[in-house]
Amino acid sequence: MEFDNNGGQGLSFVHFVGNTTAIAAIADSVPTHSAKITVSSSVLSDKDRTYTLVVVDSSSTAVEGKDYNISSKTVTIPANQYSGSVTITVNVDNLTLDPVYAKFTINSEEAIDYGKNMTVSMQLRCPFDPSMLVGDFDYNSDDWGETGSGAMVADAKDPYTIYFDMAQAEGLSGNGNKVKLIVNPDDLSISGPNVIISDDLSEWGLPYTNYAFLPVSGVYDACADTYTITFAITVSQGSFGNNVFIFTRAK
Repeated sequence: MEFDNNGGQGLSFVHFVGNTTAIAAIADSVPTHSAKITVSSSVLSDKDRTYTLVVVDSSSTAVEGKDYNISSKTVTIPANQYSGSVTITVNVDNLTLDPVYAKFTINSEEAIDYGKNMTVSMQLRCPFDPSMLVGDFDYNSDDWGETGSGAMVADAKDPYTIYFDMAQAEGLSGNGNKVKLIVNPDDLSISGPNVIISDDLSEWGLPYTNYAFLPVSGVYDACADTYTITFAITVSQGSFGNNVFIFTRAK
């Protein structure tokens, strides 16, 4: 890191915009998918600036020329601009459902520690349509010691917001609230808010109140047509911890 000599704007340093990026290539679609890697500077300059990208072999499993190609190993920030980019392109034919990774570092004394590395993940993703998220599903949870079934229902305005009536699936009258799953359209990961599905558990003969489910993490697997979701299950009196549920489409 150095002081710039361009009008005294302050410290001059460069970094990647973001530390990670993902390329999820959909099978049976276009043969290549790509993403940009952007390097940004803290100051402007009246000259082009070029920075070399180096692959960190010890942290990379993707093979250049096989799994991916990069448009250039140097990133140029044009004069009077703050950033410049190169393009990573993956080859769908060489990817699998298991991700591979390429880690890059900026080879420059101006690279600031927290932003000098960028990891690109690359993997195959099965063809997907949001209509696949809905329908009748059976679930099993070894953690929670329970099996059940119910319908995944999409929000009327957002096909990536899904509701599941967990209270009904567990045989509770409930309070009308349904577990809310928010599916990220980019990687099909799942998050959502904490939802109280029953005001108490008197139906089970238990002295607990505000029985709630929070989707801590999860993913919809378009290849297997399953949801795997970790729920934090709580009551006002405490927590039952994190419990993994696997939802499989009903036959």
